[in-house]
Amino acid sequence: MQQSHEGHRERMRERLRKSGSLDGFAEHEILEMLLFYVYPRGNTNQLAHELIERFGSLKGVMNASKDELMQVRSVGESCALAIGFFNMLCGYVRRQELGGIDVRDYGKMLEYIPTFFTEEKNEKFKIFCVNSSCRIQSVSDVSSGTENSVPVNFKELTRTVLNSGCRIVVLAHNHPGAPNTPSQEDIAVTREIINYLKMLDITVLDHYVVGINGIMSMRSCGMIHGEE
Repeated sequence: MQQSHEGHRERMRERLRKSGSLDGFAEHEILEMLLFYVYPRGNTNQLAHELIERFGSLKGVMNASKDELMQVRSVGESCALAIGFFNMLCGYVRRQELGGIDVRDYGKMLEYIPTFFTEEKNEKFKIFCVNSSCRIQSVSDVSSGTENSVPVNFKELTRTVLNSGCRIVVLAHNHPGAPNTPSQEDIAVTREIINYLKMLDITVLDHYVVGINGIMSMRSCGMIHGEE
């Protein structure tokens, strides 16, 4: 039984070596191979199926919290931490690849912004300071909130912007477990920030909202304008 399973692992690895990519692999097979490194011996195929069934997709598994993962039979703390670490590593690498992008490249921004919210279970408000070459110079947390709201800390916002020396900023916050549609409060606070920073000669280029259905730009949707 053990020899048969070990043969299965080697066949999976050989298939990956020959293909050179994950194209053609089912989501449960990708997760199964990740679990090889958590469980050096034993059948990880069944656990991979259970996790995909529980969380709906590979993305759902990777974004699940440690406590949520440990509710699945056979998932211990080491396994849950390993999955969480791998998800954070993927986000880190993607941010490195996209780091310093031109904020005028809308497509790249739609890829870049969500990587800062993949592990967040509560709302967070972040500010991206942009240098004179229109490239992101720094990213900072301004406020942390609950699952469905986040206050804006204007003191921290001011300190962050002024310390950066940048005259352009991009705002972003997330809606964990909810769509990316901004609330009326989101729109009102954004306009308040725009007017406040305008007095400091700081321009707010956009405000992105990240939700379970993706990311949206408040400016591209006509919710904010150059002059408020």
